[in-house]
Amino acid sequence: MSGIPTFGIPTWQQLLSLTTTVLLCGLIGFEREFHDKDAGIRTNVLVGLGSWLFTVVSFYGYRAVAGLGVSWDASRVAAQVVSGIGFIGAGVIFIQRDNVRGVTTAAGIWVASAIGVAAAANMLAVSLVVTVMYFLVVLVIAPLTYRVTRRHRFETIRLVYENGKGSLRAALVEMARAGLTAQVFSSRNVDVDARTMVAVGVRVRGPVTTELLSSLIAISGMKDVETLPPNEE
Repeated sequence: MSGIPTFGIPTWQQLLSLTTTVLLCGLIGFEREFHDKDAGIRTNVLVGLGSWLFTVVSFYGYRAVAGLGVSWDASRVAAQVVSGIGFIGAGVIFIQRDNVRGVTTAAGIWVASAIGVAAAANMLAVSLVVTVMYFLVVLVIAPLTYRVTRRHRFETIRLVYENGKGSLRAALVEMARAGLTAQVFSSRNVDVDARTMVAVGVRVRGPVTTELLSSLIAISGMKDVETLPPNEE
């Protein structure tokens, strides 16, 4: 081990790939932070840096330690990065008011990790193209698809009301008058202003207008009405 250098100056290719990783992963993190999502710039950049370092060590580090004549599968460490990043991604997925949140953010972390691995392998053009495709999907294709399919997909309305006043029945009638198909999928008791009320999740097919929400909140016994964001957000 005495002949093995403990400190070496990175090559300009490594510095370039490292800088590319920070910039591209930072852009992904900025997009998440701009839209008030979890896992912003710091998380995505750190994920990219960790993936970059693991890949560099896998490609060059072990071979330098063991010797040039030793057989080594450079993909072994990089493959574990792909598996390990799932734990971080799972940490940003949670359920909020009967709705799954954080799936897109978790996928973004996975992409940031892949960018770090690709950049460490000197595939800088591929890393740049993947980043561009990320923004194309998140900022262009996804919103366009949502607008096109909005009339034919389910949206979620959360109703909070006092039990025993017929508020839910009246709300379903209002939805039917608006031409919506409604389906109750969750119900639980909640404490509001020191009183026990019922919170119900309703899936409706069709556009939810402000007029409908105003008519729902005006129902006797209704405490709160809100629309929940789509799951894929």
